[in-house]
Amino acid sequence: MPRSFKVGVLALASLIAPLSLALPASAQEDTKPSPSSSDEGGGDAEKTDTPDKDAKADGKADGEAKDGAQAAAPSDNDPYEKPHETYRFIGMRFRNLIVPEFVLDLFSEGGRTVNVFTFGPEFSTRKDGLELDFALSYADYSMDDTLFKGKSDDDFAFEIVNSSMKIVYFTTDLLYEIPLDKEKGRFSLLIGGGVGLGVVFGDLNRNQATPREAGNIDRDDVGAWQRCEAPGTGQPGFCDGANDHYGSYSEASWVNGGSKPSVFPWISLPQVSFRYKPIKQLQLRADLGFSISGFYFGASAAYGL
Repeated sequence: MPRSFKVGVLALASLIAPLSLALPASAQEDTKPSPSSSDEGGGDAEKTDTPDKDAKADGKADGEAKDGAQAAAPSDNDPYEKPHETYRFIGMRFRNLIVPEFVLDLFSEGGRTVNVFTFGPEFSTRKDGLELDFALSYADYSMDDTLFKGKSDDDFAFEIVNSSMKIVYFTTDLLYEIPLDKEKGRFSLLIGGGVGLGVVFGDLNRNQATPREAGNIDRDDVGAWQRCEAPGTGQPGFCDGANDHYGSYSEASWVNGGSKPSVFPWISLPQVSFRYKPIKQLQLRADLGFSISGFYFGASAAYGL
């Protein structure tokens, strides 16, 4: 082979070898993702995802804000009473007034413990812990036959007394509230008193009495006595002519010169009450107190206006 041809082949080989080594690297470089392209694509993806994430975050924040607002908003049934606002209720009241015998014994001898049932409508208004209760009540002072006489009178003055009297009271109670749970306003203690006036109607019947058996003066048993039919008809010394309390005698009212009252006052002090207010529109109250007629207890239920 000529020397010049060998030299040419060697020169060509020396050129091809670097090219053959360079081509795979170039191909790898071509097939390998461009960092800038990847970065740009990733940046675009991140840019695309970011608004969605922001929108979701905003939606979640709005939902939480709405939930918080709903939780903070007071219910229409919330029993809590705001300061400086007036709350009014209308309902019914029931009370049992107990006129104990020992109270009657302070002024007379005889008598019995009497239960007086009262009921009627009640209107309440309350502001800043001060409550006024206005009530119109019907009270039944009926009483079966009972022995009665004045404290200083002798046994010959005993009478058999019964009553069909009724009283219609108009009363006002002033009560101060002591909250027992200030945050919710459901439970309260109330302390105060009341005044009022009642109109009396019905009969108070009185009849002179004589023992059924001579010498059997039982001051505690009305069954051991009987009514006098007329003066001088009973046991010796009884059924005298000191008055005309015979037969179906009914005591006249004050207006007609008798001793039966035409009006009767109501004064109660103290009164202690417990109130339960489960919702804004409803309150329940239990009462306990002392009046000039005796002890009383009762309950009321009212609807919020």
